[in-house]
Parts: sequence; C-alpha cells; structure tokens
Amino acid sequence: MIKRFLFRSIILAVLFTGILAYAASLNGIDIRRLVPAFKLPSFANTRLPDIPDIKLPAIPDLLKTQQAPATTTKVYKWHGADGSWHFSEQMPEGIEPEEIIILHSNTNIIQSLPKAASSNTVPPTDSGHRAIEQNPQTNLNPYRKKAIDKLFTDARGVQANMDKHNQGLAASSQAQ
Repeated sequence: MIKRFLFRSIILAVLFTGILAYAASLNGIDIRRLVPAFKLPSFANTRLPDIPDIKLPAIPDLLKTQQAPATTTKVYKWHGADGSWHFSEQMPEGIEPEEIIILHSNTNIIQSLPKAASSNTVPPTDSGHRAIEQNPQTNLNPYRKKAIDKLFTDARGVQANMDKHNQGLAASSQAQ
C-alpha cells in the first residue's frame, strides 16, 4: 500500500511539473534560468599515460602455409615412491622408466572411439522386449508417439536389467 502511494505521488509530481513547465513556456517564461546549470568537472592537469605501440613478431613462412615442421618429443612414465604415475621429458637419476612414450607433433594423440557394429540395434533380451536402438535420433520431439514409445521401451529394458541384477544379488546372498 505504501509502495502504491509513493508510486502515484511520484507520477503526479512528474505530471504536475511537466504541465507547469509547458504553461510557463507558453507565457514566455524560461524555466532553465531557475534550474542551476550542470557543469562537468575539469581535470586540466590530468592526461592519459602514453602506451607504446605493440609490434607483433613476423610470422615465418612455415606458419603462413599451415605446415609446421614435425617434431618428436620423448616422454618418460614411471611410478613414484608414493605409488602415483609421473610423466616428464627429463628422467630423474636412479629411476627406471616404466614406459617411454614418443609423441609426434603431426599425429593425433587422442584415440578415437571404435566404430559401431554394422547392426543398428542390440539383440532382444530374454524377457522378449523389443530391441533398443543404439543411435537414437537426437532431435526427437518428446511429445510424439514415437518418442513416448521409445521412452517406455527404454524404461522396460532398464527394469529388466535391474530385475536380473537383483536376482543375481539374491542368489549370491543365499549362497553365502
């Protein structure tokens, strides 16, 4: 209630001021002489610091063609005293490396995923559920019948796996 009162009061004050300013301008009264003039502060003695131009190094011809020369790096891998693995280009004294890794700069060192089998589906489970697609469409509309059917099929498959897992746990606990 107080907020509404303050809002209405401010709106009325702005409207009233606007109406008075308009009426004054119609009668030839300059209201700008009644309002103090705003002047920006002057900073006469201040100036921005000089920043030198930055010159970029020349690009060698090899980089212009996107063909950098191939380099080879030798990396040593060893087990530390605390049991953790260590990697370094310099081998410490008195330690035998577990493995020596040769890295070539023109080689992709990130191993790719194995290719999927030629079949696009997984064989059905023992319970007779339909096969589950390995590569589902990424842009399925969640409100379409096909997407809802896939959701239920996936849920049934998960339930069958969980039931099988629970049976295995029950059998192992009875054996003990």
